[in-house]
Amino acid sequence: MLWWPALTEKSFSPKLVGKIRRYRLTRGEGVLSFQGELLAYHRHADQEDAPDYPGVSHLLTLALFRTKKGRFVVYYIVDYPDNEHLCGQHQYATHLPEFADVARFVAAMAYINAESFRSKVISDATARLSPSA
Repeated sequence: MLWWPALTEKSFSPKLVGKIRRYRLTRGEGVLSFQGELLAYHRHADQEDAPDYPGVSHLLTLALFRTKKGRFVVYYIVDYPDNEHLCGQHQYATHLPEFADVARFVAAMAYINAESFRSKVISDATARLSPSA
């Protein structure tokens, strides 16, 4: 079996956008592995003057991928501070068949910092998916 490096903060940088790579995400006892292109990403820590959200669930990282087979993966990390049911950072991934589904999924995210990332990530991914003129 091939060893693919796990998704980390180093997996998201401007020089990796648009490049085909292999990705691996450990999820519980299983692993999600795929080969694809990073379309767009947002990291809360990269924002200038990024506000702190003490005691409020907020998005830390959001990344959109197009797999080699043409499907889409939405990967995101949410921080749940001071929550009685969830605590700490949790990673999530969702597979979607069409980019329109990705746009609806991201638009439905209701985190306190949603406005700071929603339109930017979708417009960056749309520009990457559009054929160059």
